[in-house]
Amino acid sequence: MSIVVDHEEIRLQATYLGDAAGQLDQVAPSVPTAVAGGLGTAAILGILSNFVTSAGELVTGLAGLGVVLDECATRYAEQDIVAADEINAAAWTG
Repeated sequence: MSIVVDHEEIRLQATYLGDAAGQLDQVAPSVPTAVAGGLGTAAILGILSNFVTSAGELVTGLAGLGVVLDECATRYAEQDIVAADEINAAAWTG
C-alpha cells in the first residue's frame, strides 16, 4: 500500500488558510469603538470585546495553521526525494 501526497495541494490549502486569516483580519477596522446603548452600553461593549478577542485568536490560528501546512508540504517533498533515491539505489544494486 502506498500513500500519495500532492505537495502542491497542501500548499494550496495553506494559501487558502492564509487568505482566510487576512480577510478576517480586514474586518477589524469596522468594529465600533463606541456604542450609544444607554443602560446596555457596558454589556454591548463586553460582547464586542469577546467577539474581537475571539476573532483575533481565529486569525492567529488560521495563519499559523497555514504556515504549518506549508512546512508539512516541504517536509513531505523532501522525504519523497530521499525515499525515491533509496528505492532507485536498491533497484540498481539489487
